[in-house]
Amino acid sequence: MNNDPNVSIIILNWNGWEDTIECLESIFKINYPNYSVIVVDNGSEDDSIKKIKDYCNGKLETNSPFFEYTSGNKPINFTEFFTDELETNTPKIDIANCLFIMKNKKNYGFADGNNIGIRFALNYLHSDYFLLLNNDTVVDNDFINDMVKVSESDDKIGLVGPKIYSYDRPKEIQSTGFEIRWSSGEIASIGHTEIDNGQFNEIKNVDCVSGCAMLVKKEVIQKLGDYLDHEYFLYYEDMDACVRVNKAGYEINYVPGSKIWHKTSSTSKKASKTAGFYTSRNVFIFMKKYATKNQYSTFLIYYFLYKLWYSIALNTVYYRDLVAFIPVIKGTTQGLKWKK
Repeated sequence: MNNDPNVSIIILNWNGWEDTIECLESIFKINYPNYSVIVVDNGSEDDSIKKIKDYCNGKLETNSPFFEYTSGNKPINFTEFFTDELETNTPKIDIANCLFIMKNKKNYGFADGNNIGIRFALNYLHSDYFLLLNNDTVVDNDFINDMVKVSESDDKIGLVGPKIYSYDRPKEIQSTGFEIRWSSGEIASIGHTEIDNGQFNEIKNVDCVSGCAMLVKKEVIQKLGDYLDHEYFLYYEDMDACVRVNKAGYEINYVPGSKIWHKTSSTSKKASKTAGFYTSRNVFIFMKKYATKNQYSTFLIYYFLYKLWYSIALNTVYYRDLVAFIPVIKGTTQGLKWKK
């Protein structure tokens, strides 16, 4: 009998099967003995489901600078079903299977896409922990072990996250947790772009960990309900969850022994417009929900004297798109109008 806590790894896919199968290949090499994997496809239109199934059946290889492809563990057993089947009947669930492919008929965004995977794991897989993992990541063989060990060490710890490196620059740190700067509404990534020389090798309590990879306890999910607030759709929902975890009385820890690598490829113009809208809108939602009146007032001054103009310049100059500022303005306008 396996005494290790059961971990459900939830990966959201949206038109990104190449990243997803590389991520899956790294997961199926890990040393942790008790886990399941759930891929939630958010209404992809790029043949993602077929490609993922081809990978599972050993018909499609993936290449990575971080590992060699393994054919010996193929085929990988999988179960696939449409998400709305769960509303009308119970699909055939074989918890001995390694991979579950949940198919959404539309894009529910990052927040509800992950919530769908969490609810499935909670109801059908007897999960003790839920690990949200971006599909554009590659994981270390021991990345779950250390996070579970830290989480199990103290009942007060409700959420943990790993050390995140850049995929393209494997020694460069992306994040070792985040600090919320309430006076400006900025979420500052600790250690960002620093070369790892062991300066962040201590477990520490942080304000937030990245939604790129976060391990949360079952009891936290049960206490919070939907883990990610669908109001955001995309961006800030992970920071919102961290604040709610803290307010529920739990600590958030960064775990340096757990390591992953996250891709930071060039953002397309289409994606930059999407990001411009949602980041501009959602920072207002986040601050209105949690900042004090004084903090929110200071944030407004900072935003309209600096942040707004920086966002406009980024989207028009850096991406060389003279109308890319429009989503930023629309997002700002909607954010100002949003009410709790």
